[in-house]
Amino acid sequence: MRKTLALLPALIALGAAPAAAEMRAAPVGDIFESYNDCFAATNGGALAPAELEKLGWSRATISSGGKTVEDGPIIYGHGERAPIILLSGTEGAGICIVNARIKNFAVFEEFTAAFGGKLPKPDKDGEITFMAEGRPVQIAPTGSRDKPAMRLVVMTPTENK
Repeated sequence: MRKTLALLPALIALGAAPAAAEMRAAPVGDIFESYNDCFAATNGGALAPAELEKLGWSRATISSGGKTVEDGPIIYGHGERAPIILLSGTEGAGICIVNARIKNFAVFEEFTAAFGGKLPKPDKDGEITFMAEGRPVQIAPTGSRDKPAMRLVVMTPTENK
C-alpha cells in the first residue's frame, strides 16, 4: 500500500485541475455525490468514463484556435452540480479527481467531519491520504483564502505486491 500511496502525488500532477476560480462554489452534498461518482468510475479496476456518463456527467470539449484539441485534459461537468471531474485517461489504471470551488475552508472541514473521525490526520500540507473500498484516496484543501477549493482523488483499485 505504501508504494501505491507514494505514487499518488505524481498521478495527481498528471491530472492537474484547471483553476477553481472560474467555478461556482459547491455545497457539501454536490461534493459527496461527485466523490461517490469517482468510485463508480474506478470500480472495475480501470477507469470507466461511461460510468460517469450514466450518472449525468458530460465530457467537456477543449478548443484552441477554433479547432477541438484531441489530446487535452479529460474534464467532465455535470449540469446539476458545481464540481468538475478530471480523469487521468480514458481506460486502464488511473485516477479520478473531483475539483470543487468552496465558499470557505469551513466546507472542507464539514466534508472531512462527515467521516466521523475515521480519517487519518492531515500531513503538513493539509492532505489526507487513506484507503477506501480498496482504493487509495486523497482529500486536500486547495486554492487560496480568496478562492478556496478542495480536491478529492480516487485511484483505481490496486493490489499490494
